[in-house]
Amino acid sequence: MTIPEADILSEPDPVEQHDLVKDPSPGKREGHSRRITTANLPTKKDGSIAHIRAGLEYILSIMPDEIHIRELLKPIEGTGKEKLREVGLRTRAYNRYFQAWENLHILSDGGIMHVRDDIIQYLRNNPKALPSSTTFAETVHLYESYRSFSQRLATHLFPWTAPVFPGHMHLHVNFQNGGRGIVSTAGNKQAPYLLVSIKSFRRLGCNLPIEIMYLGDDDLGEDYRAQLEMLPGVITRDLSQMVNDEGWELKGWAAKPFSMLLSSFREVLFVDADALFLQNPEALFEEKAYTKTGALFFKDRRIMPESKKEWLQQILPRPISRNAMATRFWTGESGHMQESGVVVVDKWRHFMAMLLVCRMNGSDRDGNKDENKIGVYDMVYGDKETFWIGWELVGDTQYAFYDGATGIIGKVEDRSSKAKDEETPPKDEITLQQDYPNGRRASLEGNEQKPENYTICAPQLLHLDTNGMPLWFNGWLLSNKYADGNKRKPAEFEEYMVEPTIPGEVDAWKLTESNICCLTADRTFPVDDSDRETVKMLIDLAKEVDAVSKR
Repeated sequence: MTIPEADILSEPDPVEQHDLVKDPSPGKREGHSRRITTANLPTKKDGSIAHIRAGLEYILSIMPDEIHIRELLKPIEGTGKEKLREVGLRTRAYNRYFQAWENLHILSDGGIMHVRDDIIQYLRNNPKALPSSTTFAETVHLYESYRSFSQRLATHLFPWTAPVFPGHMHLHVNFQNGGRGIVSTAGNKQAPYLLVSIKSFRRLGCNLPIEIMYLGDDDLGEDYRAQLEMLPGVITRDLSQMVNDEGWELKGWAAKPFSMLLSSFREVLFVDADALFLQNPEALFEEKAYTKTGALFFKDRRIMPESKKEWLQQILPRPISRNAMATRFWTGESGHMQESGVVVVDKWRHFMAMLLVCRMNGSDRDGNKDENKIGVYDMVYGDKETFWIGWELVGDTQYAFYDGATGIIGKVEDRSSKAKDEETPPKDEITLQQDYPNGRRASLEGNEQKPENYTICAPQLLHLDTNGMPLWFNGWLLSNKYADGNKRKPAEFEEYMVEPTIPGEVDAWKLTESNICCLTADRTFPVDDSDRETVKMLIDLAKEVDAVSKR
């Protein structure tokens, strides 16, 4: 038996969330539901008698009956999409109970939040704070029953936070005033990349503090940790000490969301070790889409058409959001929607979504064919799609995909054509408009032939800002980052191309060996002098740490 959708939050309204809860009024059948809203929650968290009384009345009103408690705490059965859906439903339920518990216990004093753990003592000394028509003993018994239930549900869903924080409320409050910062993950192989990217951030004007997360001494050695911490504003932190991964192993891509959640910052700009910026990354915090939603994601290449609409319908509770129906998974344009090389999140606003994303990359991540177990990574490619899907599963639709285009940066593969070989080409052949505004484009002279296409092959996925200028790219600096020794030559960053946006043109990308993709389009743009200087700076920094060949 699964948790009924009617008892779970479907899609939270940004102002008011409607929940179905047990009706505590006399004469009602046990388990009968009435509709209430989070408007019942006290809005003034000042620790006053009115605040405590209202908070207690609310949690007592939503306390589930024994049947619902049993359903929420029973083992989650099934596998694959069935299990993913059930985890989402239970997380929505937990979110409701968590918000109520947190509202009662958090005090706000001059912008600083504190957790109070003296509710019982307070009630004994302030009987006016007792809910109406209840005695001190009755209130304490119900309060402790709610606490036991909510803690058991928290441990059932997200047990891995235990090594550092006594509960999710303490974790949440811990970073409420944490400010902004950059988070990256790295092992010994990625450390040279960070020695380059962090220095480049500073030269681009970014002074944000930076936390580098790693998984024990074998992952990132002491020498590299020392080198990284010599850089201004940088600290390394051992993520393996913060996560209880008993029964599974925290590793690889999966460390990203855990690093974000367990960093000391409230607002996190996660940057992959092999991601490099051509503009100040700090500006992403000021993007309108981010300030509005508190979660900014970037799109992947529009490659490999695949419809996952039916799959989304099977995992997402109804009503399915407009955001989900606008994704490529739903429209069938591609089985790749998000790329997680850069992720920007306000963890205070999206705490429950981050918990769920971590679970998707944790205990639910891997499948097992021998046990007929289907994991999250069997259904989506790595961690990258788990962010927006995790948001949707928990009913949090406050996220946005960056509005800039995607593309590729490198060197055009082959420009040879009759039109370029002849000084005065015939009118019935294709020519190039060398003076085409903002780039070069193939054009037609007096005929209806198709324009000439250009192709760039590179491992770098380029993201452009909303003005169409290169913003950042992933895939590092090399033409092939898997090459060894003197073959580790920097790519030639001469031109860039923008992914076609016309529906149906999803075959513009071709995937080749060594994670190199080729993009074909009818227009290229030159890398301007400013970006060339930035690229040169990146390559020079990489040579200093032997991250690219010096030859």
